[in-house]
Amino acid sequence: MKKLFISGLIIFVVCFVLASVMWFGFERQNNKLNTAHKSFPNDKINGLHISSQNSFVEVKRGKQFSVSYKGQKKLNVQNHNGTLYIKEQRNSEDHYGLNFNPFRKIKEHLVVTVPDKKLKQFDLKSKRNRVEVNQLDVEKAKINMAYEGIVKVGLNRSNVDKLFYRGKNSPVTLTKDKIANANIKSSNAHINAEESLIEKSVLLVTRDKDIHLDKMDINSNFKASSENGDIIMSYNRKPENVLLKLNPSDGKSKVFNSSFNDDKVGKGDNVLEMYTEKGNIQIN
Repeated sequence: MKKLFISGLIIFVVCFVLASVMWFGFERQNNKLNTAHKSFPNDKINGLHISSQNSFVEVKRGKQFSVSYKGQKKLNVQNHNGTLYIKEQRNSEDHYGLNFNPFRKIKEHLVVTVPDKKLKQFDLKSKRNRVEVNQLDVEKAKINMAYEGIVKVGLNRSNVDKLFYRGKNSPVTLTKDKIANANIKSSNAHINAEESLIEKSVLLVTRDKDIHLDKMDINSNFKASSENGDIIMSYNRKPENVLLKLNPSDGKSKVFNSSFNDDKVGKGDNVLEMYTEKGNIQIN
């Protein structure tokens, strides 16, 4: 009986080792490095549509429209009626939820270079990793991070006439931007802005995450709401023409900025309307 058990165990180990070697060998072939680079005439592109699986997506200013990619996915790039469609395609799925393959060491990186021109449309969606959009000038931008995965989204030094953002678990940070009109909604992640001008916009967090607005332009005017988180805002310089409408339900409102008298400075043309359920509202 003991010899039978030992023989069975040896057979099991041998089969397991052989199967593992074959599986890792297949995965190694299936996860080779894929690189791509394409350039496009500047006058032929007026819009961008980017769909990423799990790459670090970087949009930056440059001399010519180009797309560069390094990773394990297949990249499909097409120009259709002046819109550049960039799609990172899924090669294979791990149905077992395992991610211990030692050959999976490549970090996907997608770089889109945009010349100094105003785009008509910019669409972006991603499932995980990070997105950095730099010096983008666009009429309409739609950023959709409504997947379960976490994507850290940064919009930097950009001019956007109309911004639509949806994020589930993905925090968004606006840095030194000019946003003329925005509809920003996050289900379970923070909304952050720094040294930015935001006008005629709505910022909404539906759970217990905060809205942090630091060193904002004094001409900012918008509505903001956080269900159970705090809203904290400060200015880049002394405000001159602002009206505060602070509406915390169970929390407190605190105005530490000495420029305000009864929640108003000057004529109050730039209206800040803020709401919380259980969180506090603070103006520094």
